[in-house]
Amino acid sequence: MTGFSIEHPGRLLLALLLCGFWAQGALAQTAPVPHAVVPAQTAPEALSGIFSELGSGSEQVVEIAGAEWLQLQFADYHLGPKGTLTITGVDGDTQIFDQEQLAAWEGLTGIFNGSRLTVVVAPGEGEAATASIGKVIIGLPATAGTESPATAAPQAMQSLFGSNLGQFIPPPPKRAPFPTPPEEGAAPATDAVIESICGNNDDRASSSHPFSGRIMPIGCTGWIIEGGAILTAGHCIASTTQTLEFNVPASKSNGTTVSPSVQHQYKIITSSIVDGYTGVGNDWALFKVQPNTQTGQTPVQAQGGGFKISQTANPSSVTITGYGVDGPAPTFGNPPPRNADNQTQQTHAGTLTSHVDNGTTNAVIRYVVDTQGGNSGSPVFGSGDVAIGIHTNGGCFSGGGSNAGTSFRNDALWSAIGAVTPEPDGAALVAGWIRLLLFN
Repeated sequence: MTGFSIEHPGRLLLALLLCGFWAQGALAQTAPVPHAVVPAQTAPEALSGIFSELGSGSEQVVEIAGAEWLQLQFADYHLGPKGTLTITGVDGDTQIFDQEQLAAWEGLTGIFNGSRLTVVVAPGEGEAATASIGKVIIGLPATAGTESPATAAPQAMQSLFGSNLGQFIPPPPKRAPFPTPPEEGAAPATDAVIESICGNNDDRASSSHPFSGRIMPIGCTGWIIEGGAILTAGHCIASTTQTLEFNVPASKSNGTTVSPSVQHQYKIITSSIVDGYTGVGNDWALFKVQPNTQTGQTPVQAQGGGFKISQTANPSSVTITGYGVDGPAPTFGNPPPRNADNQTQQTHAGTLTSHVDNGTTNAVIRYVVDTQGGNSGSPVFGSGDVAIGIHTNGGCFSGGGSNAGTSFRNDALWSAIGAVTPEPDGAALVAGWIRLLLFN
């Protein structure tokens, strides 16, 4: 393979010694969406009514004052052969489940904008239908990610939860990007905090690439490849890696995310996840999703295809398209304030500066392309939608640097893809298997 070399060990050691300094930039590549998870067992008394069992023909209103969006997870459901469960949002967006679909989605619904849902259980023929809500997931304002929930949540929500709202807000994901070592020959920053905007200006532009989606509420990017599998970063795998959205609309003016209609949302199949997570150059994941409940389609069908992938391509310029945070200068959303472009699809192209193969389970790509938190997992691709890897890490700053990701020259990643989906670059896939046999 072209570009084979070993990163300078002295630079790697220096990066590890500066771990505390570089970690902030590494952590900037995920952007968990502020939310609270309220289980039936510990819900405030004021909410206890929404967790009661719903019988055949019954209707339940779920209303959380001040919520930006709502998502339900049903703990117990028996709809029978022809029974249905219907959830309708305030804007009329509707999702209908039968028993098989609800089981496949593990009781989880799509994400509905607004603070009110209506749930209806309809019986099948000759058999009663029942369902009960096990959890309510509540979207909070974007500002709740940086402030105390007691002050960032709307007053109506504070009144509902009192001083207990904080106990329902999940802790940060356990996984995070590893510190990004400086590129071979580049001096580490000494006068600026590592970000992921390369230079002084954010050059990302709004885009609408059909193959790139947003993973909620972990706050990462996932994208379709030919054959239908979804790729993202390994550090984007957590208990909140739940819902994949496409055709995402603008956020609110304060950066609070807005979800597309449920017909553009997909439940991630937890058992399908395969990943690598040991360092820069081996930070990747792939998974499959359930078909959409309303259209019956998978993302590759609904979005019209997927990115091509290659181990051998080595373009001089690459593009990154994903769902990074955004806001006004000089921080561009990291940290807030944020704006209507926050965690919506944006794209930028720049120079590929390095493509280094460190062995069968580590291959690093570096580039001068603007990204932000939430871009983790984005495709790194050249012309013709041919992707060469997965974006994982920030490393740019106002004075230079480069951002980084995992190349498809990582044979463990390449072989994992080949195990779940047909691969167009067959010769390179065979070469990857041969290298795994030789070096392991």
